[in-house]
Amino acid sequence: MLFSEVLGQEKIKEQLISMVQDNRLSHALLFHGKEGVGKKALALSFAQYIVCENKKENNACGECSACKKAQKLIHPDIHFVFPVIKDGSKKAISDTYISEWREGLLNNPYFTYSQWNSAIGDGKKASSIYVDESSEMIKKLNFKAFESDYKVMLIWLPEKMNTQTANKLLKTLEEPAEKTVLILVAENLDFMLSTILSRVQQIKIPPISDKYIKQYLNEHFLTSEDLIQFSTNYGKGNLPRSIEALNQSEENERYHEWFVQFMRLSYGNKMLDLIKLNDEIISHDKNELKNFLLYSIRYLRDNFMLNKEQDNLVFLVQNEKDFAERFSTFINENNIELMYSSINETMENINRNANVKIQMQVLAINMVRAFSMI
Repeated sequence: MLFSEVLGQEKIKEQLISMVQDNRLSHALLFHGKEGVGKKALALSFAQYIVCENKKENNACGECSACKKAQKLIHPDIHFVFPVIKDGSKKAISDTYISEWREGLLNNPYFTYSQWNSAIGDGKKASSIYVDESSEMIKKLNFKAFESDYKVMLIWLPEKMNTQTANKLLKTLEEPAEKTVLILVAENLDFMLSTILSRVQQIKIPPISDKYIKQYLNEHFLTSEDLIQFSTNYGKGNLPRSIEALNQSEENERYHEWFVQFMRLSYGNKMLDLIKLNDEIISHDKNELKNFLLYSIRYLRDNFMLNKEQDNLVFLVQNEKDFAERFSTFINENNIELMYSSINETMENINRNANVKIQMQVLAINMVRAFSMI
């Protein structure tokens, strides 16, 4: 991957390029930041730049043999370690899932941990970096470089290592192999050993600038400027989150219609009509109901912020804005806590397989109560 293919992050790119050009390449770097800001993409670009045979001033050449192999993720001196699922039928190491890894990165280098779990499993079982990986890591790092001056190992989400694997990594960091660069890509430093953190050069990756998120969405999606702006704001520098918001636009319109009806009927204390509306909502599958409840939580929060004149913290599309102009005056500190807690409790009970119809009727009763507290 070329630096020019990474969305934004210009200062970070300059910093990484200067490390190589000024011969200040650390043996271990840690890229850390929130999900979806391009850490993985930057690591891939940096690895390609390191092995490139004809480096340019601000990018790898993209044309030499090393670049062509790196772009296909098959360069013999670039190794990958990432979380995998242990299912008993396969060895729980990265090489077992290397085809899925390459396919995922080539399609979308910004994929998230949850998307990765869905790609290699059913999305219900979380992946980890198991102890079997440690011997594979040591073996690869002890190899001599085949084609490049350096060996590069990219470790995605090292916080997913179990303790035994993390201790093996620590030993590798304490006794680094010659001409070897480890690039760790993490999202949660709280789950990493402090001894590992002290032995790496940390580089914090900030959220992607809204300018680049908006540009990307305009180039890849044919939709309204209003929705592009909403998705950009909603993502807060997280590209996958912005894309998810854009893809859910049709569903959000339906959830908005349900929300408006639910709140109007609750305000009017029209229980029979609320029961009919609930029957319509729960006629869809359970995931649809959960998504509606999540939407309701987000939209209630935005209306409360509008009530408190915190417009800068609110991201709404036009139909949401139109309704919120009137509705937000009814959402205040007297009833927001009951509304929030009622929706959250409904979600928790549904997740525990409680009767959906009863839970939604209880929610309706609580919403009626909440509006009586204005």
